[in-house]
Amino acid sequence: MRLTPSQIGFLDLMGKELPPFLPDADLADRMRRGREALVSITGQDFGFDLAGWHEHLRETDAGGYRWSNKHLGMPREIAATLANAEWQEARKQIEKETATSPEQATPLRPI
Repeated sequence: MRLTPSQIGFLDLMGKELPPFLPDADLADRMRRGREALVSITGQDFGFDLAGWHEHLRETDAGGYRWSNKHLGMPREIAATLANAEWQEARKQIEKETATSPEQATPLRPI
C-alpha cells in the first residue's frame, strides 16, 4: 500500500493501524502522532476535527492528500470513526490531558 505523508497522518489521526512501516502504538498515541504530523505538514491545527482536516487537506492537497484518490472514501471512514466509542473516549482523554481550559477542546463538525 502506498500512502503520502498526509494520508498517513490522517489515517493515524483516525486511529487506523497502519502497515509495519510505523512503530506499534496504542490508539491515543496513533491519534497524537497523526495530529502532530498533519500540523507539521500544513502549519494548521484542526485538533481532532476529522471533517475539518479532511476538508482542508482536500482543498489544499497538502502532503499529497489527493494522490490516488484515497480521499474520496474518507467521508465514510470519518463517519465510522466518529461513531466509534473507543476513538471518542481516546479523543476526550487526550483533550483532557492537554487542555488548560474547556475552550481548547476540539468541536466536532458533521461531515
